[in-house]
Amino acid sequence: MSYAVKVTMRRIAKGGGVGVLTFAWFLTCGLSSAPAADPIARGTGRGYRMNYGPVLGYTINCRNFGDSRPDNLALKGLAIRLGESNRATVCFDTESLRYVAGWSGGFLDISRTHLDSAKGSHEAFVDGEIRFTATTTNGWSEAEDGGSSAQGNARFRWKGYYRHGLNVILNYEVAGIEVWETPLHKIISNEWAIVRSIRLAGNRPDLRLLVADSLNVALEGGETSDVFQVTFVPETRRVTVRKSDELDPRQLCRGGPALWPETPTLRGRLGQGAPYTVDTLPIPEQNPWGSWMRLVALDFFSDGRAAVSTWSGDVWIVSGIDESLGKVQWNRFATGLFEPLGLRIVDDTVYALCRDQLARLHDLNSDGEADWIESFNRDAPVGPSYHAFAFELQTDRAGNFYYVRCGQRVDPNLPLQGGLVKVSKDGRKSELIATGLRAANGLCVGPNDEITCADNQGNWIPASRINWVREGGFYGYVPHARRDPVPTEADPPLCWLPIQIDNSSGSQVWVTSDRWGPLKSHLLHTSYGKGTLFLVLREQIGDVVQGGVVQFPLRFDSGIMRARFHPRDGQLYVAGLKGWQTAGARDGALQRVRYTGGPVRMPVALHIRRNAIDITFGCELDQASAGDTQNYALERWNYLWSEKYGSPEFKASQPGEQGRDKMEITTATLSPDSKTVSLNISDLKPVMQMRIQFRLQSKDGAPVRQEIYHTVNALPL
Repeated sequence: MSYAVKVTMRRIAKGGGVGVLTFAWFLTCGLSSAPAADPIARGTGRGYRMNYGPVLGYTINCRNFGDSRPDNLALKGLAIRLGESNRATVCFDTESLRYVAGWSGGFLDISRTHLDSAKGSHEAFVDGEIRFTATTTNGWSEAEDGGSSAQGNARFRWKGYYRHGLNVILNYEVAGIEVWETPLHKIISNEWAIVRSIRLAGNRPDLRLLVADSLNVALEGGETSDVFQVTFVPETRRVTVRKSDELDPRQLCRGGPALWPETPTLRGRLGQGAPYTVDTLPIPEQNPWGSWMRLVALDFFSDGRAAVSTWSGDVWIVSGIDESLGKVQWNRFATGLFEPLGLRIVDDTVYALCRDQLARLHDLNSDGEADWIESFNRDAPVGPSYHAFAFELQTDRAGNFYYVRCGQRVDPNLPLQGGLVKVSKDGRKSELIATGLRAANGLCVGPNDEITCADNQGNWIPASRINWVREGGFYGYVPHARRDPVPTEADPPLCWLPIQIDNSSGSQVWVTSDRWGPLKSHLLHTSYGKGTLFLVLREQIGDVVQGGVVQFPLRFDSGIMRARFHPRDGQLYVAGLKGWQTAGARDGALQRVRYTGGPVRMPVALHIRRNAIDITFGCELDQASAGDTQNYALERWNYLWSEKYGSPEFKASQPGEQGRDKMEITTATLSPDSKTVSLNISDLKPVMQMRIQFRLQSKDGAPVRQEIYHTVNALPL
């Protein structure tokens, strides 16, 4: 695939006087207003060719891989690059509010992480010479602690960080005192040093600051805002503390100079075909920062622009999304987020679900780049496992947020893991409203607050499944059942999906558009593993929800796992990537499924009766082909729910015998409107999986040849 590429510069809004003076001060200290050109670390993999910006959120083990030092984990770590080249890096732990370590000569060893591969196995490690460590629990204590440790009784609250050019300003609260601080690297009398400029605001007690292992300093109390400069020389363990207004970190929290002013502009490609076709929005795979464009989430602003995020921590704003896709512009909006696998835009503000927090992103000076990464909610802990993902982000009509935390390979003793998490509209409360989710990559909240999610085949999940989520429901993954005693059965899914058609599920989306053909109010499902799109044929019998899926005859460039309808053109947009267990061909994909007109020659509804299956099509059928029972084939089977990975297929007629049962169709009858076929079945009963194949013709002679994978949880009375 090739694109015409044009790189332009976007206009940067001018900052205020304080911002300009502050920027000049940093220039005199040898820092640059643009990203350094050298790689951030010395590896050779794809992830090492990316410039992540001045800060990168990740789980960081602050030791060199393979050395004799004990683990020193920052589960919610920020690696902050100080100065030019690889002169200094510090890791700040946003939970304990301490600098876990500082080092020189490199940035991060990401060679065993998702940042450098499709399937990482470890956290990040230090790349360079470690100058100091702080392995004690907390970074601050109150004076009555006596300074014997850094734990004390300080009360912590991480609020987020600001970015001013290459400089990072940390913002948090300690014992009710608000703190802004920015780290800086200096060479003082030929000695490597870290300078922390710290502003404290509010009435406060005397506080003690952890500088390094067994090294604390006092910051005296007061009633006014004070700025302290704490200079630490690790080699001699010399610390100096002085009050100084030379650099007030709070003055840097107004937006600074842009880091990524180039905006790649590319030409898209329109698809051909009917009634649905796939248009391709071009991705700037070759960009000035080497950003690895593995797309993992998307959502839309009210004006039609899109926000998309990447597995490596970027958020981009995409404009020029029109009918022709002739000039699609990409603006790098934010970097350094910890695997932002979910995006939601609320009141034209971007919310990003990261592994360490739900972040709200602010552009303070309207220059097209996020200057403030606000920690909107961070209730959920992070597990050290490479598999401890946080998936998707959705909202209900009341403004509450929903996402999924992975259960597979995650300690079940950690709160809010292995289930569906609800976060209040104001971000102050989180609760687990459904449990037993293994690796539910995607979810959806419908127009009437219907909640679905899809889990993947594995231990305790015999096949992929689309769940119709009810509050308090348990969906199969026993290690995260969070019930005593352990359940002996799981809530049934809306439908099961055999591994042949969906080995790794994505999100769902409701058709809310009048411009997407005759499928408004239907549910769609994406497959990341197969790179396919399905229509969900849902029905409800009493309190029981069940249904099946039929695949759209469409091809996508990569595995797709996020889907949204555009607020203006009414078409479906999907995003995804090539990576872990997917048939996707390209590293990333952003594509539009556009309705071009004409009949939809596929099933659009399915209903179970006591002895019949009614299948409704989106077109009129030929009477002769629809009425011939030889044009249909039905079979059914069950799965075994167990701790084993996946399940063989077992006959419904003989539960212990592997295989499928053929089902007899006695008659096939076409409705008067020529759109619904009724298949009479001699022995219809609940079953986990049913496959319905048909080879029909539409009334105008076009072939209608597909298959439905269906689940029967209940029969009508």
